[in-house]
Amino acid sequence: LSRGLGDVYKRQDPTNVRAWPGGTGNYKVGANYAGGIVPQLEHAARGYHQILWLYQDYLTEVGTMNLFVFWKNEKQEKELLTPPLDGTILPGITRKSILELTRQWGEFKVSEDSITMSQVVKALAEKRVYEIFGAGTAAIVSSVECINYKGKDYEIPYNQSLGAGDLANRLMKSIQDIQYGEVEHPWSVKIG
Repeated sequence: LSRGLGDVYKRQDPTNVRAWPGGTGNYKVGANYAGGIVPQLEHAARGYHQILWLYQDYLTEVGTMNLFVFWKNEKQEKELLTPPLDGTILPGITRKSILELTRQWGEFKVSEDSITMSQVVKALAEKRVYEIFGAGTAAIVSSVECINYKGKDYEIPYNQSLGAGDLANRLMKSIQDIQYGEVEHPWSVKIG
């Protein structure tokens, strides 16, 4: 992915779990990655780029990235939702940056709350999902185009001309503008 953005096919893994309560899911240790290598290779052989990790139907992470769902929730509010830091989620700096930026924008509700894949499937059927993306240090932001869940592919809306969702694209540009000093921001300090 040249800019980090790109359509990514995810497959929910029904037999493996990346992290669980009381484990090390919230720490950046090799054990959090090692256990996903063989399942990732198996899913790649089926044509999926990453694994959508669930714990008892609750979305946790996607591959090695934090997960975000941009949708219209059941209260009909436009909301950016990411799973809470409950011990199974790595508290990534890109995750934190996205939460801070979107809260500063004040354009929609921003929540750290649990969400199940069953809720996502229902919202997709009701056309309430705007986009889903992963976020992490290497990719920054990576849009999801499709999720395979219980043997069925679910197409995730995104802007095909951008190769990403509109929000994912905006976040990528905003974060890179800060990183490269294109805009003044408290997160970056020019030297010299």
